Amino acid sequence: MSDEDFRLDNPTLVRWEFASEERLEKRNEINRRLIEGVNAEELLFQAIAEARPSRALEVGCGAGRMAQRVRDELGTEVVAVDTSDRMVELTRQRGIEARVADVTSLPFADAEFNCVFAGWVLYHVLDRDRALAECARVLKPGGRFTTATLADENMSDLWNFLGSPRERSLTFSAANGAVQLERHFARVEAREAEGIVVFSTSDDMRQFVAANITRAHLAASVPPTLEEPVRVRTHHTVFVAEKAA
Repeated sequence: MSDEDFRLDNPTLVRWEFASEERLEKRNEINRRLIEGVNAEELLFQAIAEARPSRALEVGCGAGRMAQRVRDELGTEVVAVDTSDRMVELTRQRGIEARVADVTSLPFADAEFNCVFAGWVLYHVLDRDRALAECARVLKPGGRFTTATLADENMSDLWNFLGSPRERSLTFSAANGAVQLERHFARVEAREAEGIVVFSTSDDMRQFVAANITRAHLAASVPPTLEEPVRVRTHHTVFVAEKAA
């Protein structure tokens, strides 16, 4: 496969990645357990909570963990969509109304929601301008759209340690996300979440690498033991955007 095949907005790659939950859940479990510093998931939840939404839409819901938390902790009526049948099934198992749908053509009327949120989704979408237009369309005037993404250099220390440096330019990133949002929203704010993932064991590192669909082959490069903990810098950005009132 060429480098183009491994782009995170390649539709075939996206289908492979989210046809089942194992890789996503393993990466998230290890990251939550080993992170030091600002937790990006917590920052995303706080941005949603500030809006105190009565009705919210999650775009790209994954296994439904955030949708369930928003419902349970905020008392919000939550609807979720994802392009993956499996992710929709897992979200429904949590008691969330979920359906298979694409963010570029949301099956909802104008101004249905107080809040729309999307965690680590938009760099998987080819037509992001249309996707953002749809998110804005289904928001009520004055509603909030909040989305989390990565910086291009996120976790680059890990790949450097394994002798396979990675340079990438995400299509929706910490660096270029704001300018895309500003075309559709009246106000845009960026909130940075920087931390450290500390790999103390080779097993954790190997499992994390193996769960990365584009770099799983590097799991064989993880040494049998780590002489000392490997500290890997993380950088996420949560964008908070407001629709004009």
